[in-house]
Amino acid sequence: MAYFSIVSLRIELYIYKNITIVKYICLTKGLTGVVYMKILGINTSPREASNAKIALEKALDTAKSEGAEVELINSNKLNISACQGDNYCKAHEGKCAIDDDMTQIYKAIEEADGIIFAIPIYFFDVNAQMKLIIDRLYSYFQFPFAETYGTKKVSFIITQGTPDPEAFKSTLEVQFGAFKFLGFELQDLVVLTDNNIPGAINDKEDQLSQAVEVGKNIL
Repeated sequence: MAYFSIVSLRIELYIYKNITIVKYICLTKGLTGVVYMKILGINTSPREASNAKIALEKALDTAKSEGAEVELINSNKLNISACQGDNYCKAHEGKCAIDDDMTQIYKAIEEADGIIFAIPIYFFDVNAQMKLIIDRLYSYFQFPFAETYGTKKVSFIITQGTPDPEAFKSTLEVQFGAFKFLGFELQDLVVLTDNNIPGAINDKEDQLSQAVEVGKNIL
C-alpha cells in the first residue's frame, strides 16, 4: 500500500441552471512530481494477448508509479447496446435511456481525471467496441459535461496490422476530435503499427516506450 501527502487542492466552480457546482481535485506528490488522483484505462480489444491492452497496461503502470490511482475496464466483456438515437438524453440532462453496462463506463469517466482508450483498428476504422462507446457518449453532447465533472484529459493508444502509421490518420482524427467536441482535453494519439499478431508488441521496446510516455502525459 502506498501513501501520498496532499500538496495542493484545486477547486473548480461552475454554475449550471442556477445551481453552483464545486469540484475539489486533490493533487498528490508522487516520485517525480504532482499528479492527478485517478486515471481510467478502457481496453476495447476483444483479443487475448491484445497488443492494445498490453500497451494500455504499460501506460497505466507508469501513471501508477507516479502516484496516480488507476482503473482498467475491458469493454468487450460488458453488455453495451448501440445508441438508439431517441434523444432521451437531451430531455434528461445527459442521462441515457438505456440501462446496461455503459452506466459503469459513464461513472468511471465522470470520476476519473484522465482517460486512456486502447483501440485496435478493424477494417479501416476503430473497432466496433470503441464505436459503441463513442456513440453512447453522445449523451454528453449539449450537456455541460466539463462544467459538471471538470475538464478531463483523453488519450488514444491505437494498434494496427499495417506498417503505415498514416494509413487511417484522417479517420482517427475524426474519432479523437469528437472528445474535444464534448469538452475533453485531447492529449496523445499514438499509433503502434505492424501488430497483427497477438503479443507482438512485447518485443518492440520503442512502442512500449511510447506507451510509457502516454502514461506520463495523461497526468
